[in-house]
Amino acid sequence: MSADADLSTQTGLAALVDWYVTIGVDIAIDEAPHDRFAESAAPPPARAAAPPPVAAPARRAEPPARETRSPRPAAPVFTEEAARAAREAASEARTIDELQERLAGFDGCALKSTAGHFLFSAGTRGAALMVLDFAPGEEEERGGEAFVGPEARLLDNMLRAIGRDRSGAYLAYATPWRPPGARELNSAEVAALNPFLRRHVQLAAPRALLILGDFAARAALGSPDVARYRNGWFDYDHGGGTTRALLAPPLASLLRTPVLKRRAWRDLRAAAALG
Repeated sequence: MSADADLSTQTGLAALVDWYVTIGVDIAIDEAPHDRFAESAAPPPARAAAPPPVAAPARRAEPPARETRSPRPAAPVFTEEAARAAREAASEARTIDELQERLAGFDGCALKSTAGHFLFSAGTRGAALMVLDFAPGEEEERGGEAFVGPEARLLDNMLRAIGRDRSGAYLAYATPWRPPGARELNSAEVAALNPFLRRHVQLAAPRALLILGDFAARAALGSPDVARYRNGWFDYDHGGGTTRALLAPPLASLLRTPVLKRRAWRDLRAAAALG
């Protein structure tokens, strides 16, 4: 074959391939002819169904979470043994000094561990008038001296108004340890301090006892029911007899509510007249 014929053949084959591409031929060789028109008219083959999802293993039902609550504080407990120890310690004191020493060393009252000072009394022991306040105030707690705060200064002014001073009155606290926040004594604290309070009044032996406020009265009487004592004189039983007593408004209330001073003035004059 000549060179020109060979070149002509190659050119023809290239042209044929280009024509095949132009008309859409994409398979050059196959075992059998295909009717592409029939294939395009046939419906598409159905897709294989997707396998069902594998179910996750069932989780065990968990019980609902319980609501967490802070435990309620336990009620104060004062055992009979502790009560007996308080009564014995108080009854064995023969003087006010000895009572003060025994109370300072008594470990049955929780206030001892929270207060900064032990403050017992002021004024003159053996005076005919005894004034029982509830607890040391903020100024007393800071300075460590009994009856020096604004309430005590008001009491001094009241005493001067009836022609007396601390030389003619004995001032004491229902609790020598200031409760946190000046709160009222709980039942266990009352049970611990009440024997000492009764013995204190017995040893002081006043002719008249002026109790300032319900907090002090509940501690001194050992009972939460003090409303019936607000109407006039009553006999305070200190265990060795009785002392005439009056329940007056607390000094802190007198500072906040001057209208109460009229009643306090009446009660103080009555107590001074008896004492």
